Amino acid sequence: MIEILVQSLEGSFINNWILSKAWVWPALEIMHFIGLSLLLGAMLIIDLRLAGFLRNFNIQAIHHLLPFVALGFFLNLATGLLFFVGDPARYTVNIGFQLKMCLVLIAGINALWFALKINSQLKFMDPYGDTSKSAKITAYVSLIAWFGVLLLGRLIPYVGTG
Repeated sequence: MIEILVQSLEGSFINNWILSKAWVWPALEIMHFIGLSLLLGAMLIIDLRLAGFLRNFNIQAIHHLLPFVALGFFLNLATGLLFFVGDPARYTVNIGFQLKMCLVLIAGINALWFALKINSQLKFMDPYGDTSKSAKITAYVSLIAWFGVLLLGRLIPYVGTG
């Protein structure tokens, strides 16, 4: 199954375009870094506030950071897919990439939990007070998952097939 995916991507128009232009990969790296900065920068503030820190920030005001999170995530999704199409044989067998994708899935499930359960609780919380236990757990899962994504993404060029 994976071999079929790799074979169908290698030699494709997008794969050839990414590999044939010297500027494409570095440009993707820059955009991926900008996306990661937006995503992690905003998530750090949101998660620290949900974890009970940064109490001088109004808990309801963290909603203003969510568009930065979304923009960063979708920028990274787009550039990450292009990285994958550009070198599918390397990514499919890379343990760092595989673990990174597992953490992205965990972070996504955690974000869904936040959207469905925690977000509605925020309007009833003291704007500058402590947060609920479930909000704190959600925040710590998010912090661990996203910083794991960051670290594993950085390790992809240096780790092999496990």
